Amino acid sequence: MPWCLQATEVSGQARHSSQGLLLGQGSIACPLVTHHYTHPSQTLIHHVQGPVHRSCPTSMPPPRKLPQRPWAASIPTILTHNALHVLLLPSPTPCLVPGLAGSYLCSPLERFLGSVIMRRHLQRIIQQEANLSIVNSNEPGVIMFKTDMLKCRVALNPKNYQTLQLKVTPENTGPWSQEELQVLEKFFETRVAGPPFKYNTLNAFTKLLGAPTNILRDCVRIMKLELFPDQAGQLKWNVQFCLTIPPSAPPIAPPGTIAVVLKSKMLFFLQLTQRLPVPQDPVSIIVPIVYDMATGLTQQADIPRQHSSSGAAALMVSNILKRFNELHPARQGECTIFASVHELMANLTLPPCTRQ
Repeated sequence: MPWCLQATEVSGQARHSSQGLLLGQGSIACPLVTHHYTHPSQTLIHHVQGPVHRSCPTSMPPPRKLPQRPWAASIPTILTHNALHVLLLPSPTPCLVPGLAGSYLCSPLERFLGSVIMRRHLQRIIQQEANLSIVNSNEPGVIMFKTDMLKCRVALNPKNYQTLQLKVTPENTGPWSQEELQVLEKFFETRVAGPPFKYNTLNAFTKLLGAPTNILRDCVRIMKLELFPDQAGQLKWNVQFCLTIPPSAPPIAPPGTIAVVLKSKMLFFLQLTQRLPVPQDPVSIIVPIVYDMATGLTQQADIPRQHSSSGAAALMVSNILKRFNELHPARQGECTIFASVHELMANLTLPPCTRQ
């Protein structure tokens, strides 16, 4: 596979030197690449140990003959012990704002391999989505696809090859603002394509991309509240867009199942977490939302609850959304998802000890 670290066999045993460890037969070695573009594994090695020594020790046996493939290379890269340690050491994701990087730590090698796998999954997912279509690209390792209104480009971050990046451009002069597109891109990089690299998360996000423009724009506004909660003003709750069903959700499907359904109605899940002025354990609730595309109504999904406390919270959520629909009837072509969610985040007040 052209974007993976390829195992290079070196005859004889693994050899130690003052420079580091020469990985021997059956081990993983990062090959030097002789073609015109920089191989992702080379960039990853540069990131952890600096420039790569391209000359081999005189005692090293002659390299084996490799097939004529774009990724084949006959000279292995020597990794120092320290570089190998850094390559496998869990660390924060580089080039991300600390608040957006998430709490899941993994190694640079895991991020590289995980991103490569997610990119391959994405190509298969796009082929299965009726609202998305692949666009041919001559760039190695780049996936291009489009919706009715947007053209998307997905590729490894060229600075470190440890994250997948999405670049979105409108097909024509439509309603999209540059800020909305940037939120969509940042949400993909930090909440979708990164650790812990969940296939269903990626699948759910692609379903959102294929949604009608007015629905997707409202979802992006919710994503913005999740990414930048400090900009939420006087809201009482923080929000998280659940792309997979969380364990504490109402029993509609097993945890981890894709949490976005788009047909004549749209079903999705939000996690609301109470904003507290003092540090303490906040209350969180899972809210299943149904949006009816025909009527424009946004309501809570009617799912039986097992616990009395979560049932009480669900009743209060339903009452707020029903009252909002009565006071603000949907107009033709208008999406009420964001306005309804914003109303919920601003006015929901739970009694003490109500926890889901």
